[in-house]
Amino acid sequence: MDHKKLCNKIKLARKALDLTQAALAERVQTRQKSISIYENAVSLPSLKTLVKIAKALKKPTAHFIGE
Repeated sequence: MDHKKLCNKIKLARKALDLTQAALAERVQTRQKSISIYENAVSLPSLKTLVKIAKALKKPTAHFIGE
């Protein structure tokens, strides 16, 4: 999967729940800057972090890694 698509899916899912990056970061127990880095495709989250993000965004992990 294209990592930019994964990052965009994180951003879209966050916005669909009307969450700020800071609010998502709090749910995932990370920093807002980390969420920004993931959403802007600077770096990818680890699988462990992606699972936490998926749970916080009420989506299956496969939603982010599938085509």
